Amino acid sequence: MRPIQCTFFFLVATFTALADATANETSAPNILYIFTDDQSYRTVSCYPRAYDFANTPNIDRLAERGVRFDQAYIGAKCVPSRATALTGRLQFAVESNHDGTNIDGNTYWFPTIREEGYYTGMIGKWHYGKGAKAHQHGTSWDWSVVWDHGSYDAAGGYYYDQKVMINGAPQVPLEGYSTDRYTDYTEQFIKERAQEPDKPWFFWLCYGAVHGPYTPAERHRSSLKDEPETAIPEDIWGPRPGKPVHFQGSKWKKGEDGKPIYKGKSLNFWVKQQTEAVAAIDESVGRIVNALEETNQLDNTIIVFTADQGYVWGHHGLKGKIDPYETAIRSPFIVSWPKHFPVGQVCKAPINGPDVIRTFHAWAKAEPRLFMPGRDITPLIMNPESQAVLKQWNKVPTMMTYVHNRYEPMEMAKRLQNKDWKACMYGKDAPWYFMILVENYKYTRYAHPDRIEELYDLQKDPEELDNLAVKEEFTLKLQEMRAACVRSIKDNGGSAFADYLPPPKTTDKSEETELPGNTIVFYGGKNRVHLEGCRRLSTDPKVLETMTKMTLDQAKARGLPLCSRCPGSTTPP
Repeated sequence: MRPIQCTFFFLVATFTALADATANETSAPNILYIFTDDQSYRTVSCYPRAYDFANTPNIDRLAERGVRFDQAYIGAKCVPSRATALTGRLQFAVESNHDGTNIDGNTYWFPTIREEGYYTGMIGKWHYGKGAKAHQHGTSWDWSVVWDHGSYDAAGGYYYDQKVMINGAPQVPLEGYSTDRYTDYTEQFIKERAQEPDKPWFFWLCYGAVHGPYTPAERHRSSLKDEPETAIPEDIWGPRPGKPVHFQGSKWKKGEDGKPIYKGKSLNFWVKQQTEAVAAIDESVGRIVNALEETNQLDNTIIVFTADQGYVWGHHGLKGKIDPYETAIRSPFIVSWPKHFPVGQVCKAPINGPDVIRTFHAWAKAEPRLFMPGRDITPLIMNPESQAVLKQWNKVPTMMTYVHNRYEPMEMAKRLQNKDWKACMYGKDAPWYFMILVENYKYTRYAHPDRIEELYDLQKDPEELDNLAVKEEFTLKLQEMRAACVRSIKDNGGSAFADYLPPPKTTDKSEETELPGNTIVFYGGKNRVHLEGCRRLSTDPKVLETMTKMTLDQAKARGLPLCSRCPGSTTPP
C-alpha cells in the first residue's frame, strides 16, 4: 500500500475544492483533454520562457481563463506517456509486454467513468499497441476515430495521407491536414453531445502535431522566416563538467558559419518549422472553444491542454524528448473552467501524468478500481498561489521516469538483478533514469553503475548547468533526495526492482576535465578522430602519415567527436 500522503488539512482542501467546483451544477462536468505531441512549453506564448516568435492567442486565452502550471511532466517519449494516460501509472508500473501490444494484463480506466454515466470519446494518434483490440472501442470508448500509429506505414503519415478507424471499423482515409481534420471531428462530437445535455462526456483529443517531420499547414509555411533567429543555447557544444558521461558531446554539428546544424539544416530552421506547425493547433483550440460556446456547453466543460512531453532543441547538446532536462520533457499544462476555477493564475507545483488521471477520476466522482498512485491536483487549481497548499503538496516527491520500451516491473527487476546494464539503456549509451522533484530541487538517478547522479536547484539554475551532486556542500541534500527517489519508485509501483538499482557513482576526473583544444588528433574517416596511443589507431607510422592531422578544436569545429576508446576521452561509447 502507498504510505499516507495527505494530512487532514489537505484532505479537507480537496473535498472543499470539489464541492465548490461542482456546486449548483445539474450534472457532472464534461472533460475535454487536448493532448498534443512533442510540443514544448516554449512554443506557447503565455509561458515566460517561450520563443520570442511563439504566438498562440487561443491557447493563451485558456490560460487567461484558467490556471497555467509551470512544471508539468506528463511523460517521456510517446508510447510511455500514452501508457500513463490509459492506465494512470508511471511506465514501470504498467503491466504489459515490452511494446504494449499485449493488453490482457492491463485495464484502461475509462470504463470506470462510463459506469458513472460518462459518454467517452477519443480521436487521433493511438500509440500504445495496435489494432481494434488495443483500442478497446465499446469497452473504453463510446465514440472513436483512431489513427493507429502502431500500424506504421499502413496508417499513413503524421500530417497527410492518414487512415483512421471510425468506431472500430476498418481503416478509411482521413483526407486533408490531420490537425484540421481532427478538429472537424471534434466539432462534430461536441455538436452531437449537445443533443444529450444531461449526460456528461469525456473526450481525449490526441493531435499528431507537432511531431516530426514538423509539417506546418500550407497557410502557415514560412510564416516565421522573417522573425529574429532562434537563440543558440549556451551549452550546445559543451564541455559540461560535472555531468554524466553520456551528456558530453553534442548531437549538433557546426555549419560553415559556426552555427549549429542538424541534417544539413540550421537550429533556427528546425525550431521555426515546428513552431509554425503549432499555429494550426492554436487555431483548432479557438474553433473548439467556439463550438462549445455555440452549443451552450462551455460553462460546464473543463478544458485541459497539454502535450505528451516537451522537446529540446540544442540545450545540453541535445535534440529530442527523452532526457531528464526541463527543456526536453516539461510540457505545457493549462486548466480552464472559468465559472468554477480561478482565472489568470499560475501554479508552480510540479505535477505528473498519473496526477492528471487521478484528477479526472475526482472530477467524474469516480473511485479508481485499480492501483493508481497519482494525486488529485484540484487543491492546486483552486489555490494555485497558496504557500500552505504548495508546501503540503511538496511533502511527496513528483516522479518522472524513462525506461525505454520496458513496462513490467518483474522484467526490470530481472535485468537489474543480473546487472545487465546494456539492457537498461534507452540509447546506445544512455541508461534508464528515475527523476524526482521536491520544492525547487530536481534529482535524477541512473540504472547504471558508471553514471553519476544529477541534482539541480531549478530556482537558482533553471538551465540545469550546475550539477550540485558533485559538490561536497550538498552531500546531505543528495543523500536525502537519493532516499526519497527510492521511496518514490516503490510508492509508484516499482517495489519489485527498486532495491536492485546499482549504487550511484561518485564524480571522477574523467567527467570533470576536458582535453586541451590544441591536443593533436588523427582523422582517417568514420566520423571520429583519435589520439596517438588509442587502441583503435594503428601504430604503423606509414598509416599515420596517410591520416589527416589536426587539433581537437579543429575536429570539434568539423563535428568530429573524439573516439570513445582514446585515453581521457569523455565521448560516450
